[in-house]
Amino acid sequence: MTHPAATSTSSDAPALSPQQWHEVSAPPAELSERCAALMPRDGVLDVVELERLALDIVADPELWQPLVIEDAHRRRYRLLYEDDRIDVWVLSWMGGQGTGFHDHDLSAVGLACAQGEVVERQMLLPNGATNVHMTSGDGRQGPPGYIHSVAHVEGHPAVTIHAYSPPLERVGQYRVDDEGVLRRSIEHGRQELLDNTIAAIDPDRA
Repeated sequence: MTHPAATSTSSDAPALSPQQWHEVSAPPAELSERCAALMPRDGVLDVVELERLALDIVADPELWQPLVIEDAHRRRYRLLYEDDRIDVWVLSWMGGQGTGFHDHDLSAVGLACAQGEVVERQMLLPNGATNVHMTSGDGRQGPPGYIHSVAHVEGHPAVTIHAYSPPLERVGQYRVDDEGVLRRSIEHGRQELLDNTIAAIDPDRA
């Protein structure tokens, strides 16, 4: 899988270096082999299997702790495992870091909190949002097209495990344009997502 050119995502966050791009394109071989042993079966996994896999990884700190990165400038994400049917990520979250509302296109997702606390939200129309707080050992799941956001609450860093099947090649990022219309833009599956969806016009929902 290819990745986009490294670009700065905010004025105070430096562009990803080639070494950091390596972190999102090549999983560590030893950890990847150990993760492969947890795969429940061949073929594309369903949401129940993905959530169970994420929780199994959480239960083995030696599998994910080496990939945790404390970075106050940007949310960091390390590739733990990938093949042609699934990819698995270790995400590190610090204060103020969040994804904004997005979907995973054709990929289902299972996620679990390994350390600290994050909040998952889904928009409620015409206004509002759900608030699901996840602490260590909590899991969630979503089918293809599942729209949500995730943001840091507590922990330096908070850590979550995300498993996608089929592999996450594209995400839909939701933003409000100058006329107040909600737009979906296609992003590369390994591009950093920032919480710029609706915060400027409706902080309570963001």
